[in-house]
Amino acid sequence: MSTIELGEIPTADGEQPAPASSVRLDRRLLRQVALALTVVLCAVGLTGSIVPRAHGIRPLWSVPLAEAQGTAISRDGLFVHRTTGTTTTITAYELATGAVRWRRNLDGAIGYVQSADQAGLLLIPVQAQLLTLPSADDGSAFQAEVHEKTVAISAATGAEVWRTTGEPYLITGDTALLTEYTSSAGLARMRLIRLSDQGTIWSHDTPGVRSQVAIPSDGPPENIVTATDTGEIKVFAYDSGALVTAARIPWVTPRPEEGFFNDLFGMSDVVVVNRSQANVFDMSVYRTGTMAELWKASDTDGYASPCGVLICINNTRGVEAYDPATGTRRWQVAGVTNAWSLSRDRVVLSDGTEEGSLRLVDAGTGRPVGEPAEGNLAWDEKQTGSAIVLRGTRSPAGRTAVTRWDLRTGHQWLLGTIAPVAGPPCSVRAPFLACIRGDSYEIVALS
Repeated sequence: MSTIELGEIPTADGEQPAPASSVRLDRRLLRQVALALTVVLCAVGLTGSIVPRAHGIRPLWSVPLAEAQGTAISRDGLFVHRTTGTTTTITAYELATGAVRWRRNLDGAIGYVQSADQAGLLLIPVQAQLLTLPSADDGSAFQAEVHEKTVAISAATGAEVWRTTGEPYLITGDTALLTEYTSSAGLARMRLIRLSDQGTIWSHDTPGVRSQVAIPSDGPPENIVTATDTGEIKVFAYDSGALVTAARIPWVTPRPEEGFFNDLFGMSDVVVVNRSQANVFDMSVYRTGTMAELWKASDTDGYASPCGVLICINNTRGVEAYDPATGTRRWQVAGVTNAWSLSRDRVVLSDGTEEGSLRLVDAGTGRPVGEPAEGNLAWDEKQTGSAIVLRGTRSPAGRTAVTRWDLRTGHQWLLGTIAPVAGPPCSVRAPFLACIRGDSYEIVALS
């Protein structure tokens, strides 16, 4: 099996998309915790703030989607996998050229593949277990998939380096936090290991734990927080596993199908708990080191999420941003429904419409930074000084415009256009863009 060269995608040189609207735009965005980044904002034409520059797009190579049921990108490689019968085939490609590095087979289906760049490894969850669980409201069954083991293979050669119990929850530099689950999909054990030799740094059994969250920082997480279904909270130091504090806090009895659930997130030195009771929301903010309550908000009429250095609540009044330590409201923007942090200093706001526009604002003040942008933000795990915005064009019709958005100044410039993309948002691994286009998965060079 070899890389299939589909040639260059037409870039319509000399054809720039005509503006689809005036410079007055709105915005769109979303959140549902950590896990809201899979949300897509679809596009329309160009805004008047785009600075014309030379095209900076060069389609490089592609593979058929039929071969790429799942993908993972490292700093210099693309790894695609497909399961047929009882075998999963993983193929590694040079990201810049599409040349095949290696190919290997694994027994059975695999889970979400993660790249550990610093260690030069791919971590692959194997030995899937499909658990049948009763729903909270009517006892009907639903299924959850967990994995019993992780295989680490060399990103350079495909050779197996080691395998161990648990599946990857978080990779940070040369370590990984592995999780193991009970037959009822509860968290049974957390273990921090060295990626070089799978040696255990610390390990904790976690009876009764149903959720966990790492508290981000500028480097590796400082703490990890666990919670049971009765509101028993434990805070552990991430690097050593030492117990920092423990407490019991108010907690909603989970019935997710009826809208009763709890959600944890953390930032700097606070833990934030969202509680939903059939679409009635309240929130409490606790100091991480003691779990002492700093402040709370009842009937927030919306959902709290990280917002740069602040906490944002999206509700019927728009998006409101609060000081994490005091609860003082720092700013409010009406007419928007979602907020997404791109960095400590920059937040994107959106109106939640499929073809809405995006506003870049200063995280501390809510002031606009540059003009709004229209379209869909490409997913960028290594967010640096700019973002990539994709949107459909009107003239010529049926193209996708690719724009770079400077996060410091808010300036935008058109890099060029590519054939229309489909499916999930494109991914950025600078200086490359990876997109689903028709029946292929394509790599594009950006400049």
